Amino acid sequence: MQRTDDPGIIEQRLLDMAYTTDTKITAPALAYYAMCSIEGATEVLDNLVKRDRIRMEIEDDGTIVYVIPDRHKLEPRDEGVALDVIKPAHVPYAIRGGRLASPGLAAVLSLLLPGAGQLYAGRPASALLWFILVGVGYMLFLPGLLLHVFCIGSAAGAAHRLNSSLLQLQLATRGTTA
Repeated sequence: MQRTDDPGIIEQRLLDMAYTTDTKITAPALAYYAMCSIEGATEVLDNLVKRDRIRMEIEDDGTIVYVIPDRHKLEPRDEGVALDVIKPAHVPYAIRGGRLASPGLAAVLSLLLPGAGQLYAGRPASALLWFILVGVGYMLFLPGLLLHVFCIGSAAGAAHRLNSSLLQLQLATRGTTA
């Protein structure tokens, strides 16, 4: 975090401090938390009092404390992975394309060809492994059928996990752009 005198940044850091800690809101506490001057913190707090966003109270010992109505501690926002750090090569094809994978289609594809559903869900190594495993299992027939059923279930699960990852990525995107 860098030192600042920008009132907008100080106000944002005030909100972070107010909703993630139980600290009394004072100008020195805000200056420390927001990495700004005490004068800058005081200006932001006084401006918020003028706009009726917060209240100023004076404690018995003379300390000026600022009160945010209905303040309660929240869990800090999980900023997740910065999106500019995610490289396309590390993200399954379906996420890069921004589409959801159908677990039903993944299952049908694996029914037709073992591993095809995993490939559809962006898991090529798993697809190859299932293709080989089910192929070897069919040499003994019954193990092949059993492995094929597991392969179909695995394909549907892979598509479901891919969709969950995509939704988490979309939520992270909203959190970093908001």
